[in-house]
Amino acid sequence: MKKIILYILPLFFLVACYKKEDALLPSEGKEGYIVPQGNNAYDQTILNFYEKYGKYLLYEFTDKDTYWTPGGWKNSTPNASGVWSNGYEAAKADPAYVASQLQLLDTIWFKYYSDAFLKEFLPVKIMLCRSVDSVFTRFVSFNPITTEKGVKPVAAWFNYDNICVNHGNQAGASLTPAEVKVAGAKLNLIFGQSIGLRRMVTATPRFAAVANYNATITTQAVAYGQGIIYTYYNAPNADLDWGFYMLAMMTTSEQTLNTSTPNTDASFKGILNTTKDSNGRIRQRYNIVRDYYKENYNVDLQAVGNAFN
Repeated sequence: MKKIILYILPLFFLVACYKKEDALLPSEGKEGYIVPQGNNAYDQTILNFYEKYGKYLLYEFTDKDTYWTPGGWKNSTPNASGVWSNGYEAAKADPAYVASQLQLLDTIWFKYYSDAFLKEFLPVKIMLCRSVDSVFTRFVSFNPITTEKGVKPVAAWFNYDNICVNHGNQAGASLTPAEVKVAGAKLNLIFGQSIGLRRMVTATPRFAAVANYNATITTQAVAYGQGIIYTYYNAPNADLDWGFYMLAMMTTSEQTLNTSTPNTDASFKGILNTTKDSNGRIRQRYNIVRDYYKENYNVDLQAVGNAFN
């Protein structure tokens, strides 16, 4: 079996039926990962996914594949005092449930975006996991100070060039509709955040011209008046703001965006209501961003927020 290069390029999910083992024909490369990783029925789907979109769906991976970044390893570890670093833990999917996990990902993630959008914005690697946990320090007592490892299961986690996705297990194969909705909300939140963290977006001149980023902005209310929804004290700029508008659509329903909310509130709730949008600039910029992805990628990002929130 030949290797496929891991290309780090801006490159959806192609559901394919597995018919013959000899249909699994990987491409050749000099380094990276081997796909298919096995001879299961779902390996054809994974191979088709790579060949069309250049992204890896991996159910076999190493610690380095998911935890390593140029700035250090992101798996949580304790120090000498028993305090755990911020990080996560991911365990490889149960092979018996990869097929159901792939179907879940199509249902709550891939189908909401066009091929062009996913080629552009998916990370290089998607780790198929049976568990993904946020790890933190839990204080058991304060006199004396006693700590222990705290673990919270999450639906997904982004790190550098990969997103780890949960539910590659028996429970994941039988999620209730309510659980599917929760998983979809979290996964699309992580996807949206990853786009911003990877600096994958650039504001258009038309969008940037609406707000004055050189104005003195001392409160969130003043920022809203300029059409700025990025947190005002974190040095907003047009590119960061564009990413926040994307995230607002992908993670919040249109009804919630239009709900009257105090202009001291820094969440996305109510950004399209005149209580926050006192000058109409937020709605103007919201429409610019929403229309941009409709026209250029055939994607309505607000449909994602409406579906899961």
